[in-house]
Amino acid sequence: MNNALFQSSITSLPLLNRGKVRDIYGVDNQHLLIVTTDRLSAFDVVLPTHIPGKGAVLTAISNFWFERLKDIIPNQLTGIAPESVVAENERDQVAGRAIVVKKLKPLPIEAIVRGYLVGSGWKEYRNSSSVCGIPLPEGLREADKLPTPLFTPSTKAEAGAHDENISYAQAEQLLGKKLAAQVRDVCITLYQEAAAYAAGKGIIIADTKFEFGLDEADKLYLIDEALTPDSSRFWPVDQYQPGSNPPSFDKQYVRDWLEASGWNKQAPGPELPPEVAAKTGEKYREALKRLTESHIEKLVDGFKQFRSHNYEENRALFERLAKQGQSPKTIVVGCCDSRVDPAIVTNCDPGDLFIIRNVANLVPPYEISGSHHGTSAALEFGVCNLEVENIIVLGHAQCGGIRALMNQAPGSEPQYGFISGWMRIARNARNRVLSRMQGEPIETQARACELEAIKVSLDNLLTFPWILERVAQKKLALHGWYFDMRRGELLRYNPDSNRFEVFS
Repeated sequence: MNNALFQSSITSLPLLNRGKVRDIYGVDNQHLLIVTTDRLSAFDVVLPTHIPGKGAVLTAISNFWFERLKDIIPNQLTGIAPESVVAENERDQVAGRAIVVKKLKPLPIEAIVRGYLVGSGWKEYRNSSSVCGIPLPEGLREADKLPTPLFTPSTKAEAGAHDENISYAQAEQLLGKKLAAQVRDVCITLYQEAAAYAAGKGIIIADTKFEFGLDEADKLYLIDEALTPDSSRFWPVDQYQPGSNPPSFDKQYVRDWLEASGWNKQAPGPELPPEVAAKTGEKYREALKRLTESHIEKLVDGFKQFRSHNYEENRALFERLAKQGQSPKTIVVGCCDSRVDPAIVTNCDPGDLFIIRNVANLVPPYEISGSHHGTSAALEFGVCNLEVENIIVLGHAQCGGIRALMNQAPGSEPQYGFISGWMRIARNARNRVLSRMQGEPIETQARACELEAIKVSLDNLLTFPWILERVAQKKLALHGWYFDMRRGELLRYNPDSNRFEVFS
């Protein structure tokens, strides 16, 4: 976590503006440096208490959304490292919390999208059955999801002043009808895309604020910040209950404390108690983790935690542990004789994984005839219907199917009933290994066969047309994993080196 920074003091660049949270410096005629500090504002007042690390969290979240939503609208990012535009002794002020952006002309409004009935919208609705003058059906409760997301623009206040809601007609007067309509439509699309993604991470985006700018050709860009806890209201899905204001991952926690403190919402703001500041920092970090945490990183961490905290201490019990679930994120193809369920290996909750049981650490190739219909059907459902983003072939040490093949007489046909097709494919992998490992110990040969089966599986996955298509579109990633509980190993296949490597 970066050192706390209440206010930047960069002297190598001209300071152009200090906002409520961000300090803006001029780089050249085309670029700005934006430093996100740890200042916290509430009710348009900058509080004297800062939240250490908050600026780094906001920057990471914004950059994540800028990348994810860039196909909807271009954004301000340039890719220029902020450390490269300041003096060497100032780099610690920008590392992890600053960005170099295009110099654009900001629009004179804040573009707010509301998806749920809460906050000032709820207060207005109770009096007039409307939000920002937009009529709504009667009988809605606090925190109810709105029939459709609402675009409710406001003025853009300077530090210490209050934003004022304006009508869409007033927005048209400020922007012109064409640009106002473009901003409205882009806002709704951005919100819907982000809300759908966040819901899969356990977060409801109740409302959010966007800001936009124009270049010299009047092209529209997304600027400032995007979908952070400062500009949005985040609620945990599992604690959402219409009829009351849910707990949040954003600074609503601070707003609630300030409301109860009796503060008159005029500068200067009160100091926050240490426990309130600490809890706020935790909420910001949890939002970042939920939104941006790599699913693969979660699985690797889970393996390490499982082995150290469960397997080593409870070897007798671990045989009986099992979880089941399915997820729109990851398919795990695991061997049916594995002595632990993949959900346990990866420390995932029920619902995180779509698990396919298979034979001999092997995925068969695609066949139109449907001879391997069980695995093929499961793969097709996961890729085409659940739109998974990862497929992990999870092989393991001491695989029973591989052991059976190792004990089979050379040249004989495996007799395994309905799984004979899989075993024939595995036999080919075994024969390739044995041809280059004559004289090696049986344990070494078996391990090599287990690893070879994973590589064959990865090749076979690309024979499935719907898998090949999504891999080519970079919407699906294939991974080969090998775990050995006795050795405490979790390896992954690196196609560049054609080797299995320890997770770093």
